[in-house]
Amino acid sequence: MALTGLAVVGATFLPGCAITCSASANKLAALRRGMTYDEATRVMGCPGAVVTERGPANADYAIVEWNGPDSVFFSRTRINFQDGKLLSYITEKRGAL
Repeated sequence: MALTGLAVVGATFLPGCAITCSASANKLAALRRGMTYDEATRVMGCPGAVVTERGPANADYAIVEWNGPDSVFFSRTRINFQDGKLLSYITEKRGAL
């Protein structure tokens, strides 16, 4: 039973899972102002988590968050979209004010 639980937890951290779907310096360097949300998700490797009430496809302003770049646990990247287009992004430590 305990080994099964460890296998499930271990599978969550396999290379490619969190790594593919998190921010990195190379991915951030490829982002361009004016990109659509779809273009940004292709660069980032996954859709990210919508932070605002509505997403970029149906809101004037939306924020989408990805883990990383320095640590998938302790840092995050938030991309701001205005009218469905990438406006800016910020990376910060989780819990930062």
